[in-house]
Amino acid sequence: MSIFSIAIVGIITAFCVMIVRENRPDIAVILALVGGVIILLSVAGYVNEVFSFMKELSSIAGIDDKVLKILLKIVVVGYVADFSAGLVEESGSKSLAEKIVFAGKILIFVLSLPIVKLLLEIITELVK
Repeated sequence: MSIFSIAIVGIITAFCVMIVRENRPDIAVILALVGGVIILLSVAGYVNEVFSFMKELSSIAGIDDKVLKILLKIVVVGYVADFSAGLVEESGSKSLAEKIVFAGKILIFVLSLPIVKLLLEIITELVK
């Protein structure tokens, strides 16, 4: 699906949500969720290409697969936190959305600790 198709789905969904929100805010949230899922599913096919490219890059650079998996987990956590926070904020709970974003940041920090440890080991090895 091209970016134009994705943009059209997003615009149509936004207009539908805007129209329905006045009378049925509960249905508007469901419409927003469905539109978001359609957009996510439309780009799901590209995920395999990204994984293949990252695997190829890691083998060329000699990076351990563990680091690659950690980086991909970090990206997934960021996207899931952002998507779910946007949906929760759309439903009218901005404070809960902020907590989801904060939790995502904490999880990203925790997931990145092994990479920080690896970098410190590399730096201390170079200094010796």
